Amino acid sequence: MIKKILSGLGIVIVAAVAFVYFNYGSIARAGNGYSAKNICSGYFLSGFEPETVKVQALLGASSSLAYVSYDVDLNQNLVTTNLFGLFERRAIYTPGIGCTLLPAGETNASIAISPLPTLEVSEQLAWPQGRATPALNADVVEMLDSVFVEESMEQPRNTKAVVVIHQGQLIAERYADGVAPDTPLIGWSMGKSLTALLVGLLEKDGRLDAGAPAVVPQWTKQDDDPRQDITLDQLLRMSSGLEFDESYSVATDVTRMLSLESDMAGFAASKPLIGPPDTIWSYSSGTTNIVSGIVRRSVGDSLQSAYEFSQLRLFRPLGIRTATIEADRNGTFIGSSYVYASARDWARLGQFCLQNGEWNGEQMLPDGWIDYLVTPTPTSGENEYGAHFWLNRKPDDPNRDRMIPSLPEDTYFMNGFQGQVVMVIPSEDLVIARFGFTPAGNHGISELVGELIEHLNSVEDAS
Repeated sequence: MIKKILSGLGIVIVAAVAFVYFNYGSIARAGNGYSAKNICSGYFLSGFEPETVKVQALLGASSSLAYVSYDVDLNQNLVTTNLFGLFERRAIYTPGIGCTLLPAGETNASIAISPLPTLEVSEQLAWPQGRATPALNADVVEMLDSVFVEESMEQPRNTKAVVVIHQGQLIAERYADGVAPDTPLIGWSMGKSLTALLVGLLEKDGRLDAGAPAVVPQWTKQDDDPRQDITLDQLLRMSSGLEFDESYSVATDVTRMLSLESDMAGFAASKPLIGPPDTIWSYSSGTTNIVSGIVRRSVGDSLQSAYEFSQLRLFRPLGIRTATIEADRNGTFIGSSYVYASARDWARLGQFCLQNGEWNGEQMLPDGWIDYLVTPTPTSGENEYGAHFWLNRKPDDPNRDRMIPSLPEDTYFMNGFQGQVVMVIPSEDLVIARFGFTPAGNHGISELVGELIEHLNSVEDAS
């Protein structure tokens, strides 16, 4: 009898393990994939210890990632993660394009890329022409202390860097321990705004037309596919009408795309319409990766050509030497989420926008391109979104207030997960870049910017 009971119990246990493995395996692989990718980039690009990335960045996203184990192989530039020894995932670091998440089951890979030589930037000239630190405004530097203070251990800020640019000059900056002016930091969805700048360069070249239908191979296979009518403008404005679940939870589209799919642009482009283009506003990281695919095909249809285009046409002319746009296994930029650059270099991009796409006397973007990017999208309803940039405009509804009521209405910004932001305020000739691993939206940067504006104006009035 005991043998029969034990035998039956064994069958139940095996069945239970099989059920969990096959029904929850994709969830575990997604969690491991997310962990492998972010530990890899955090370590090889930003120089953070893997445990720092896990505790501050990963657990800030989901407490369930506490059970993920990791291993860093410095000989192969690989990070391997697993959950109780199962559902292993790997990410590999390649100079020039950062870390690439490998498909489940792929244990090693060689990513084909030939990095350009490191950009030489003057050590004597101050920002933005060089790397030297100028004389900073002591009063403003002191004001930055407020966003580094931890007010609650349950909701840590983990602020990593803040940079303040006023009237085109670096006037204040502060960094956390382990972070320096050249430390590349993740921008998360700020990459969407950068992708829109790449599109602008191609628009100026005549290789893309925002008002024309977006050319996506999956949409041209059948003549009657209604997705062929979607324009590049509608993609940039998140009003394509494509289905995409942006909620960050188990098995949603964005989680699957970033953690399980090798061809992220293709995955997003495979989604059906849920409404006619230009009738629905739906924020979608998948949409940005579709645009990344369009950018790649416009510059030679290879990762090498896309990499060289971003470096030679945008980053290097601006003196940006720390920027990396990471790619999926298919070789397409993950423009939605995975762009790394130093706080100073992100601030350069903000200043570039403030100067309407002009740098060192050259008009790099089409005339009016920045105005286009910060023109409210009608379908967004609240006037809070332009073309891949967030806005602080007054909503049409008189009962609703602006996104950040304390800041000027002309404020626009690149905005990313866990408190990454580059704010551009033309009326104040001001750019602020802030970075951290802040899980609860309590980064305090809006309050700081309001105080900075008040302080700078009072100094100008006194003088």
